[in-house]
Parts: sequence; C-alpha cells; structure tokens
Amino acid sequence: MKPLKLWALVAVVGIAACSDAAQKAPLAPADPAFDLSHSGGVRVTNSNDAGAGSFRAAVEAANASASTRAIEFAHGLAPISLQQPVVYSGAQALEIKGNGAVIDGAGLDASAAAAFLANGGGNLALSGLTVRNAPQQGVTIEIPAGATGIKRVTLLNVSALGNRGHGVLINDQVDPEDTGNPNGSDASLDVVVIGCRFADNGFGALDRDGLRINEGGNGDLVAAVILTRAERNGADGIEFDERGLGDIRFRVSASQFTENGSFDQTLADLDDGFDIDESNEGSLIGSVTLSSANDNLEEGFDFNENHAGDFRVDMILVEASRNLEEGIDFEEDDDFQGGGHLIATLVGIKANGNGPTGDAGLKIRERGDGDLEATVRGAETTGNAIGGINVREQAAGSLVARIEKATATGNLAGIAVREDDDGSLSATIDRSTTDGNTGHGMDFDENSTGDLTAAVQRSSSSSNGGAGVRADQQLPGVGALNLVTVTLTGNTGGAIVNNAGVIVTQTP
Repeated sequence: MKPLKLWALVAVVGIAACSDAAQKAPLAPADPAFDLSHSGGVRVTNSNDAGAGSFRAAVEAANASASTRAIEFAHGLAPISLQQPVVYSGAQALEIKGNGAVIDGAGLDASAAAAFLANGGGNLALSGLTVRNAPQQGVTIEIPAGATGIKRVTLLNVSALGNRGHGVLINDQVDPEDTGNPNGSDASLDVVVIGCRFADNGFGALDRDGLRINEGGNGDLVAAVILTRAERNGADGIEFDERGLGDIRFRVSASQFTENGSFDQTLADLDDGFDIDESNEGSLIGSVTLSSANDNLEEGFDFNENHAGDFRVDMILVEASRNLEEGIDFEEDDDFQGGGHLIATLVGIKANGNGPTGDAGLKIRERGDGDLEATVRGAETTGNAIGGINVREQAAGSLVARIEKATATGNLAGIAVREDDDGSLSATIDRSTTDGNTGHGMDFDENSTGDLTAAVQRSSSSSNGGAGVRADQQLPGVGALNLVTVTLTGNTGGAIVNNAGVIVTQTP
C-alpha cells in the first residue's frame, strides 16, 4: 500500500461526514498528531538490533526518561532483524515515526509475545512502520489494569504482515482468551487506524486476527478505521471485542476486508472480514461507508450487540459478496436477551453470491425485548445460496421495515420480513424486484399476537419457485396486504398466498 496522501484522507473523511448515516453516529475519535518537533525526540540511525542509534536504544531512552516523547527513524534503513522483543514500558505519550522502516521478527524466540510491546499505559502513535514475521503478535499494546481516563492509539500507514499471532493487538482485557470474562481497566480506548494494512497474520494459533481491539472493564471503545485493508488473515480481518460496561462507537470508511478466515475453518464465528462484538451492558453505534468485505470464510460484516443496549448502525455504499455465510449480519441480543432496539439504515448495498450456510446475503435480526427499525434502499442481493434480504424480530417488540429499490433475484428466498413475538409488523416494499428465487419472492410473516400491515407497490415478483407474495397472520391478529402495481407472473407456488388472517387488496 502506498503512503497515505493528505488530500485522499481529506476527501474520504469529507464524503463520510456528508452522509446522513455518518452524521447520526456520535463519533469523535481524536485526530492523529504526529508532531516530532518538540524536545525529547530520539533518532534511529541504523538497522542494528541493539546499541547506539538502534530502535531498541531509542525505546530504552524513552523508558528511562519521561521527557523522551518521540522516536523518528532515518529514511532508507535496511530491515531491522530483532533478536529480542522491543518493549516500551514508559507511561508518557510516545510518537514513533517509522519513515518506511521494517521491523522483522523472524529471529525471535517462539515464546516472544510480540516483536514490539507497549505496556506502560501511555498514549501511542505509530506511523510509516511495517512489523512482520513475528512468531506471535507483531505489535501488542497492553493497557495496565489500573488505567483510567482515555487511552489513545493511532496507527497511520502501519503494516502488520505475516505475523503468526495477531498482526496488531490492542488489549484492555484481563483474560482475552476467556470469552466470558468482562474484566479490564476503567479506561476507555480511542483508536484511529488510517492507511494501514493487515495481511497474512494469524496462522500460529486459533482466533488470531489482522487487527484485534479488546476492551474490558467499565470503559468505552471508540474507533475509526479509514483507508485500510485486512486480507488473508487466519481468523477475522479486524475484530472489536467489548466485554465490559461500555459502548462501542465506530466509523469505517474506504476500507477492504478480503479472504480472511482460512485457518479457523472448523470453528464458528472466528472467520469474518470485520467482526464486532458488544457483549455486556452497552450499545453498538456506528457507520460503514465506501467499504467492502468479500470472499471471507464466514460473514463479511458480522456485528453483534449481545446484552442490554441498542444497536444503531448505518451502511452506505458497501459490498459484502461471496462470503460463505452471510454477507452482512446485524444481530441485537444474539447470545443474551437483555433488551434494546435495533435501528439500521442501509443504502446502496451489494450482497451477492453468499452462502451456502447462514440465513441471507443481508440479515437484520433483533432477538431481545426491543423494537427493530430497518430501512434498506438500493440493495442488490443476487445469486445467494441462502436468502436475499432477511429482516426478523424474534422477541417482544415491533418491526418496521421499509425496503426501496431493492433487487433480490436468484436466491434461495427473495425478501423475508418476520415478527415472532408480541408486537406488530409493518413493512413496505417499493420499486423492488424479487424474481427467480427458489422459494417465495416476498414473504411477510406475523407469527404471534400482533397485527401485520404490509404494502408492496411498483414492484415485480415473478418466476419464483414459491409464491410471488406470501402473507401469513397468526390468529387472532389481523393482517392486511395491499398490492399496488405489482407484477406477479410465473410463480410456481402461486401469485399470492395468504392465510385466513390476512385481507388482500390489489390494484390494478
């Protein structure tokens, strides 16, 4: 990847800021500040493992004196072959400007936890640096257990390549291997990742990602990922894991997550392009724009809010195709029914050729007590071995779905909208096409005591193996299906299929 140009960054951030979705996400991660002009800077002048002018000596100077706050590499250095890990234990903020430097960990002992480890708790900014071939993590940033306030990490034009553990691990969890352990510091994490590449990491152990950010304890995780690539990593390309009492607030823009997950193929939920798990009390709030997650072993984008808290995520101009499970998987209360609403807006989405396992190219599911509001505009879901678009409210709460200008063709099922518990279902499909699906083209299902109100207008649902439009209302609820200017031809299961609880009106 070429070094990030300032004009490109300004253009991308500007586009994201102008979108409705980005404006709704209350994100304010700190801007990166690489200012090496102040006193206390140390230069790296050679590629030796140790001794005067080495990277190790520069970090040791920062460990010895809090006045050392910046390290800058000379341009054009040969790769640095480490024989021992480099450890930054200082508590002061430190900026490391690599200027294209390469740190190679191939010579490290297999027990070395990371090629570069920062564990003193100071804010850290890395730029223009490649870390490769470490026997475990390339870079590890450990947050001390007693940390408070906000801990900031900035990665600008950083590459982590071919490390056998995580490419980069930012960890604020006491035991990251214990998925049920929420403990960590009281600090919040503020992470900015711009122009980075995480490739071919994670083939030394299970569940090792290109970039992993772990947050435990009582803090929040706030992160921005911009102009970044994560490809061919053993587990997830990028994973955010928030287990304590706090929120995840994030922004992803102009980034790609491709062909991740080939190492962990026998295990579930480890092999996504981009995986976010918010698994204790707290909300998941963010946006994804101008990005893609294609050809991953499980989901492309797998976002879960698994406890009390809301799920509020917007996507604009995003592709998630040819993943072996769902392309886009939004789930609120996936593992724990703690309550909270799921509100999602997706504009200009492509989710094609996903499956054969999973539920749909685009899946939006709310399982706990809370409402689901989904707006989908201009989605293309074609050729999925699973469903095209699947929107489902499974617990007590209402479902409101509006799907406009969508294409769901050649899938196992076209568009399915379902409400399973106490609550009503209100759905509109407008100017959409659901042709040539194996099952139903459009399927509305109120499966409990609430009422179904569905409208299809200016749309086509033809040549499907099931019904063109199916509507099912559990009694004693009352269902209404209104069709206006809808083409329903050549459907094997019939043009319109409804049970006794649904009143159908059709014009013309």
